[in-house]
Amino acid sequence: MMKAFDYKATLEDAAKTLQEAEILVFTAIVNVGFAGEYSDISGLYEEGEILNFEPAMFEDTNDQNLTILTETLKEIVKAKERIIKLNGLKTDIGE
Repeated sequence: MMKAFDYKATLEDAAKTLQEAEILVFTAIVNVGFAGEYSDISGLYEEGEILNFEPAMFEDTNDQNLTILTETLKEIVKAKERIIKLNGLKTDIGE
């Protein structure tokens, strides 16, 4: 007999997947930004140096691809937060 899926556990998995997608899309934003519009800044840092970025740093850009990626990131964050709130899930899903 097949084991029934636990609905709440499946929702937690979905929220974790959205969290992972958020990280991947943000990484893509940084990479696209540093390869393109912000390439002059990328030369100021050494490989392996740890930098802290916020999504808002990439919002006011002339690069349409960065705009698409930042809009996508916002939608992923909204969806994740709505699922967490709607279902009373743990907010520390990344742990």
